[in-house]
Amino acid sequence: MSAPIKDFYAVIPAGGIGSRLWPLSRADAPKFLHDLTGSGHSLLRDTWDRLVPLSGADRIAVVTGRAHRAAVEAELPGIADLNVFLESEPRESAAAIGLAAAILHRRDPDVIIGSFSADHVIRSTRVFEFAVRDAVEVAREGYICTIGITPTEPAIGFGYIKMGPELVVEGAREAALVETFVEKPDLETAQSY
Repeated sequence: MSAPIKDFYAVIPAGGIGSRLWPLSRADAPKFLHDLTGSGHSLLRDTWDRLVPLSGADRIAVVTGRAHRAAVEAELPGIADLNVFLESEPRESAAAIGLAAAILHRRDPDVIIGSFSADHVIRSTRVFEFAVRDAVEVAREGYICTIGITPTEPAIGFGYIKMGPELVVEGAREAALVETFVEKPDLETAQSY
């Protein structure tokens, strides 16, 4: 296992109610607090466990609402109080990530920040770790990075990335420029991709 990345901070936006999973997911018990994979842990805890080897437990921040603070802290007993960022009111993920970025930049202007959804299911943690480590190397060169996977079927609930030319960065095994990004296309467009 590789050592944590010294200048890297992982941010987990943990908000929303997961309304598409109602009635399991509700305002008082959002999707990220459930074990939907049979791992024995919530999706939030699984995300935390994936990130600890990359950043270390002391360099993971969670952005959540006031109503979920106690549940988040119960799920993540290793999280430092100063790394729980509370939104004053619910906003979209971009606002949560922006809040975390502003706080972390104030702490360390040279920090590299990665945002990782609290409700993703990632089975191959080794491939995930390689991808994040590559992305951090690319980010050190001044690029904003996104990590994508090859779709197995058309989906209208996800964004699609069209890769552009290869980007050669020392320390990164694989990187490419983004030619196009399409957020949540209609079914016909997703089928064409």
